[in-house]
Amino acid sequence: MMKQYLLTFVRVFLFWLLFFAFFRAVFIAANYGYADNTPILTTLASFGPGLRMDLSFSGYLMVLSAFAQVVSLLIQRKFCRQCLLWMHYFLIPVFAGLLLGDINLFRYWGGHLNSEAVAFLGTPGIILNSIHWSEVLIFFVVLAGFSWGTIVLFKRYVVRNMLTEGFTWPRAAINAGITLFLAALMIVPIRGSFGVAPINTGAAYFSNYLFANNAAVNPLWNLAYSMKRSGIKDGQYRFVENEVAESQFADLMRQSGEFTPLLNTRQPDIVVVLLEGFSAQAIETLGGAPITKNLERLKKEGVFFNNIFSTSFRSDYGMVGVLAGYPGIPGYSIMQYPDKSRKLNFIPQKLKSEGYNDLNFIYGGDMAFKNLKSLITLSGFGDVVDIGDFPLENRGQKWGVHDEFTFRKFASMIEESESPSFNFMFTLSSHEPFDVPMERVYQDDYFNSVHYTDSCLGEFVDELKESALWDNSLVVLIADHGVSGPEKLGYTDARRYRIPMLWTGGALEVQDTVIDTYGSQADLAATLLAQLGIETNEFKFSKNILDRDTSGFAFLQYPDGFGYVDRNQFQMFDKSNYTPLVLDGAKNQADSLKAKVFMQMVATDFNERINNGKK
Repeated sequence: MMKQYLLTFVRVFLFWLLFFAFFRAVFIAANYGYADNTPILTTLASFGPGLRMDLSFSGYLMVLSAFAQVVSLLIQRKFCRQCLLWMHYFLIPVFAGLLLGDINLFRYWGGHLNSEAVAFLGTPGIILNSIHWSEVLIFFVVLAGFSWGTIVLFKRYVVRNMLTEGFTWPRAAINAGITLFLAALMIVPIRGSFGVAPINTGAAYFSNYLFANNAAVNPLWNLAYSMKRSGIKDGQYRFVENEVAESQFADLMRQSGEFTPLLNTRQPDIVVVLLEGFSAQAIETLGGAPITKNLERLKKEGVFFNNIFSTSFRSDYGMVGVLAGYPGIPGYSIMQYPDKSRKLNFIPQKLKSEGYNDLNFIYGGDMAFKNLKSLITLSGFGDVVDIGDFPLENRGQKWGVHDEFTFRKFASMIEESESPSFNFMFTLSSHEPFDVPMERVYQDDYFNSVHYTDSCLGEFVDELKESALWDNSLVVLIADHGVSGPEKLGYTDARRYRIPMLWTGGALEVQDTVIDTYGSQADLAATLLAQLGIETNEFKFSKNILDRDTSGFAFLQYPDGFGYVDRNQFQMFDKSNYTPLVLDGAKNQADSLKAKVFMQMVATDFNERINNGKK
């Protein structure tokens, strides 16, 4: 009888995989109008990455089923076929209804079910006023017919020979243990892999064609994920009247449009290296330990921005800040929600419209981590390289490929690119667990890993200098975020967010220059694009640090609050009750509102952008 139950368990698992695959096919057929020239083979390829999400969601269902059987074995000393049937009598029509609703919703919104869509259930009148009564009738007729037919097939073919005779107590206990073991095995499909990163919606983003990515998404998994990590609510960060906030924000962001040109060309080959965890603590120029000797050396050959701060404390926020010029929101990472991050503006997209055809990205880690894959795809990069493109011997013990190998491959990508090109590398080795392939130089693991990456960086730049590419290259070095580090800095310490930004390369007109203006990594977009003569109005929260009339400051955020820093003041507020945790240097009420005003404008823009599209 245990053998029969195991076969039934497998059949139920396969049933749900077929169930979701069927609805993926219906989704593609019903919404092919959104394909936008997506090749049919690319669309069909969505079943591959989509299977990972289907396996994950089905894994949760199998855990639920297994626990029901364990309860039955411990109470009735037998497997409960009726429990399995009634569970699916409920789940099949509910899930079918949600999936049919998702298919129809996509026709209107171009996006899947999420927590925002579910919020509309609180106002059913709005839903009913948005659709025709015939659609409602057809929906329920199709749902009823499909559910009835599916339940018949499930009863006849899936649980057809599951026996329910009783066991002795010892045998029942053994079978309960085996069933629990089956449930434990489901952790693999639920997580999506044996790796560090659990599955997220980035697993569905395998193509530059958005429709194919949308087809790969499991809508039920996406709905559960978005409800678990819901964003900000309307009015949550409303501190002053909108007119007052807009006026004060305009004062903060006001610029003359006049700035000092740094480049000797309008179309340099741009090389950006996003340095994992490079904080002020490891940079002597910024008051830290003398760890980054190559960065210090290169500083004398370029333009060093002395007062730059990260938007937040984590790579997913830093990546959005650098590529999209968009600040973070406390406790909410927009990168983890492709249906939202796709409405941002990105530097690569902007450059592509200005004649940059080769857009290359490389990272030695797992692109599934924090949905990085989806963001990079949406950013517009063409050639994307990650951990899967390196041999196993290049990898560390846990996190990914050592930086020296990634830099070598990055150099090859740049050499093979057609000018003008945009090339972006995200380093890895200075991330926990700080696993680096060299003899220890510093006792502190963090310092030791930063030293390693700095050494790799120095070799990379030196080789680039010796090539013919150097004369037309602009190399931008910037960190993704600061760290607590050896100084054990807390979230409300401004120094925790202070990071380096250095521009160098043959395309620079000036050398050995230090810019003291305060700024954010989110300001890279406006500052870089302005130097290229490209309009930057779309990057609402990014300012040109080199503008002659700029108000130098940075907006900061962490899970429980937000803040503001400039040359004269520093503010940090708790997001739960907006208590000022730090309020240093404010001379008047307008000063004391700077962090709140910026936070209010970010929240307003976020809600409007998500509802209405790009701005």
